[in-house]
Amino acid sequence: MRRLVPCTALCLIACNAFNNTNTAGDDATATEATAGTTDNPPTTNQPTEGGGLQDTNIYDLQQDKVTPNTLVRVKDVVVVSPTKFSTSGAGSVFVQELDGGEYSGIQLYVYPDTATELMAQGKVPKPGDKLTVVGEYVEYKAMDDTGSETFSEINISLADDIMITGTATAPTPPVVSPPDIANGGALTEVWESVPVTVENVEVTNADLGFGEFEVTGGVRIDDMFFLPEGGPKPPVGTTLTLTGPLVYNFGNFKLVPRSCDDYVGFECEGGNTTDTDTTTGPMGAVTIFDIQQGMVGEGDFVTVENVVVTSPLTFKGDGFFVQDPAGGEYSGIYVYINQNPDMLAVQPGDVVTINGLYGEFYDMSQITAGQAGDVVVTGTDAVPAPIVVDAADIATGGASAENYESVLVTVENVTVATEANNFGEWTVDGGLILDDQFFATADWPKPMVGDAFTSITGALVYSFENFKLAPRTVDDLAQ
Repeated sequence: MRRLVPCTALCLIACNAFNNTNTAGDDATATEATAGTTDNPPTTNQPTEGGGLQDTNIYDLQQDKVTPNTLVRVKDVVVVSPTKFSTSGAGSVFVQELDGGEYSGIQLYVYPDTATELMAQGKVPKPGDKLTVVGEYVEYKAMDDTGSETFSEINISLADDIMITGTATAPTPPVVSPPDIANGGALTEVWESVPVTVENVEVTNADLGFGEFEVTGGVRIDDMFFLPEGGPKPPVGTTLTLTGPLVYNFGNFKLVPRSCDDYVGFECEGGNTTDTDTTTGPMGAVTIFDIQQGMVGEGDFVTVENVVVTSPLTFKGDGFFVQDPAGGEYSGIYVYINQNPDMLAVQPGDVVTINGLYGEFYDMSQITAGQAGDVVVTGTDAVPAPIVVDAADIATGGASAENYESVLVTVENVTVATEANNFGEWTVDGGLILDDQFFATADWPKPMVGDAFTSITGALVYSFENFKLAPRTVDDLAQ
């Protein structure tokens, strides 16, 4: 339910490096095709069994000495960034060869299910860990229409394929010339995914959009490790020294500071510290109330016991809503299952215990429970009765909207105020938007302005900067 950083519709299409193909309740799906993102599932298939395993090193991967889509093992590399978790549950972390130098860094992409398992086991990589990793080596074109630039990753699909073998000292980031690592620079490929430093640069453009700014030499600075709150915004003319891995996405090379420690000459707050363990392990049992009232940290692995399923699966089959049996304000949350077939039998009235990763998907709270065993049915119970509320109170900006996020509510005696738009959404009195999250397009009612409903019931969702009521079936739309 946190409303930390508003994100425009444009941001949902191209917002920084962490967009998600999970809509959490909106048919206007925002997709992304960029490398180096934790919310963008790789477009290539995960490694197949029996495909062979090639021992190699990062130097060879970054110098095209290994065929893309090969299952590889890389030994004795050091973690040089925090592990950044997205709201879909995927993870991203940079690693480097111990000897450092050119072509020595690469990013690991950790699939959501794998990230959840690593979190549960307390095995999330942290800066200074020495690793051996097994995964699929891939190259992405990263939104470059010419295809002339690609970004290298190793995709990790099994928790056992990240092996922490000890600790090591990360190489000292080399000082580089800004023009060499900006778009078109002579050394961009050389330093891809390697932490580098640019010294005494001046901010030349304080706002490129999507949390980015530009410094001397045309180098873009990205706030990947400061999301969702957003990163530092030094004004034009500020002189500072910056350090971070060099990434490539959306057709641009960017320097990615990992924390305020990587900003010298400008005071900031936020991000992940580079010298401490910033990851969290299992929290144990918490309640939905705890999560919705800010008592649980984003990225924590949580267990929520004996809550009631209040909806069928969404039309896309990617999640459902649950609620504390006591009902009331702050009692509901969305469970994102990423179309896991093991959970397709969950239905309203099931009492479940959920194990998963808590996150904020564009400011809507959710628990990512993407693998078998994450949702356990322990019994059945009556679905909590919907709470009757005023439509204006739960519409965007309404006094009670935050309180009833993901809770079953009913609005009574309302009239259609606007017809359905291109996304199938229409509004009723008080500016409340109706959303077709549980309906096929052909089955979703599209009433005329002035049509009256005696009651409309559904889960209150938040997407694309608006609160919306999502009826579960046609029975929730009573005329």
